[in-house]
Amino acid sequence: MVGKNNNKVSFVDIALEHTEKKWETHWLKRIDSMVNWNKFSHKLEKRYAKGEGRPSYPPIQLFKCLLLAEWYGLSDRQLEEAMEFRIDFRKFTGLSFELEAPDYSTFSVFRKRMLPIWNKLLTTLNEQLEIKGFKIKKAISVDATLVEAHSKPTGKDSEGDEDASWRGFPSKKIKDEKGNEQIARRPALYGYKINLSSSVNHGFIADVSVCKASEHETHHLTEFISKETKEVYADKGYVGNRILLQKRKIKDGIQMKASRGNPLTQKDIERNKRITKKRRIVESIFGSLKTNYGWHKTRFVGLLRNQLGITLTAIAWNIRKLYLITR
Repeated sequence: MVGKNNNKVSFVDIALEHTEKKWETHWLKRIDSMVNWNKFSHKLEKRYAKGEGRPSYPPIQLFKCLLLAEWYGLSDRQLEEAMEFRIDFRKFTGLSFELEAPDYSTFSVFRKRMLPIWNKLLTTLNEQLEIKGFKIKKAISVDATLVEAHSKPTGKDSEGDEDASWRGFPSKKIKDEKGNEQIARRPALYGYKINLSSSVNHGFIADVSVCKASEHETHHLTEFISKETKEVYADKGYVGNRILLQKRKIKDGIQMKASRGNPLTQKDIERNKRITKKRRIVESIFGSLKTNYGWHKTRFVGLLRNQLGITLTAIAWNIRKLYLITR
């Protein structure tokens, strides 16, 4: 059952009145006013049975808590502690100073409630961005990156994440500093692949999905094409989708790929360079997701849980991006 927050003014609120001046210029205050949270609240509250069980924290409060964890790189236990002591966190989420902060297990249970609607959450935010004038899906850059699984098999009898898979890499010939030729072998990776599309102009994440590491990214391009899509930019790994773009009358921004007996012409090389300028924005997003948001390795076990996890990260990324653009 969805509970109601205590919005009455308390003695603590009065005692902390001096913080209001600084709160007015806080970046979380700005973000709080830029997003229509009621759109999320309506979807989240449907995941609770009316009139059954103990009153819970308002879902939108827990949702905001998880976004704070994304921005500040906090685990559930660290988030519980931060919610207990940080004034700005309580102000952003609307949690009264008289109430105890949610327990770390509450966040885990809340994620489970969100699993059936993970694919609606990013769309809910992006619809608001479209209203603000950002054409997120009109011209997109598409790419994929490999991420190590949270747990992997360490031997014949050990078990890792059942939804993950092995991805091997072909050996390559390289030359050392002395010019001697050597064979470089990259060790196989056990994990997932994150597929992502972003708007070319501003770098908002349009869509994101997770699959096994062994799957080829070219099969996931169709997930990111919508009626609004007019241009698609991607590297040569997606060359098999060129006919699809032609049929849908979408501008082909996929780089040319050389083959045996058919090297790239100078015209093809120049075209690839022009595409790189628009395509590389998605690579910078992957770099930030791995460096600043901890996605060099999956956080959870299971495909669906990681799908929800990367979706929450994408929402946090887009909100932060909106703040930086409009600042």
